[in-house]
Amino acid sequence: MQTSRPSWLAIALTAGVSLVTLSSLTLGVFGLVKSNTISSLAIGSTQQTGISVCGQGTAFVQPDQANLTAGVQATAGSAQAARSQAAQAMNAVLAAIKNAGVANQDIQTSYFAIEPVYSYNSNTTQITGYSATNAVAVTIHQVNSVGKIVDAVTQAGGDNVVVEGITFTSSNPAQGMSQAVQNALADAHRQAQQAAHSAGVSLGAPISIQVGSCGNTSVPTNYLQSASAGTANTSTPIQPGQQQVTATVEVVYAVH
Repeated sequence: MQTSRPSWLAIALTAGVSLVTLSSLTLGVFGLVKSNTISSLAIGSTQQTGISVCGQGTAFVQPDQANLTAGVQATAGSAQAARSQAAQAMNAVLAAIKNAGVANQDIQTSYFAIEPVYSYNSNTTQITGYSATNAVAVTIHQVNSVGKIVDAVTQAGGDNVVVEGITFTSSNPAQGMSQAVQNALADAHRQAQQAAHSAGVSLGAPISIQVGSCGNTSVPTNYLQSASAGTANTSTPIQPGQQQVTATVEVVYAVH
């Protein structure tokens, strides 16, 4: 009895199937290794250790301009009479301000109103007259002349004058901010060094720096500012003082 030999076609098919199976298994293993490698790199790339600190810095600047709010108020039996008296007094105030060297573009009307004046008796309300108010906001670029301008306004407006307040500012809002940020960065580095030393690690380079992210950056405020009235024969003393500018920075440092 003769044993049948497999045909060349059957042998070829069998070998082909084995090769495909081996290739599939090999690709599957390589794919698994490759997938695990990418996942490991992704996880490692997102894990960063460091020290996060919030630094604060302060700088002082000398104000070079002042903002003065001045005006007049008049009361009369009629609205027209009150308006007329206020207009006359305000024209004198404006003339005094301009004669002191303030340009037109630095004078702006900030408030105007004509309102009734009431009296309250025995649960009844009665109009006894009218009040007219007119005020302007004045920008003074020579801080040394603020006192003289206040005196001139008071003299021109007489008993109708109203001076609501004086504030000092810098014509360059960014002035002092650069130094404040530098001081904040130095403060952040000092804090990070102390933390690293306490933790027994070495401090590395900054990973990220964000200005103003860990606190509010303050608007420049007047420091040691005073304004007081003197006697009738004494010029009004005005002290511009200096402005305090504060900056905050959030810094993340790498550690080793």
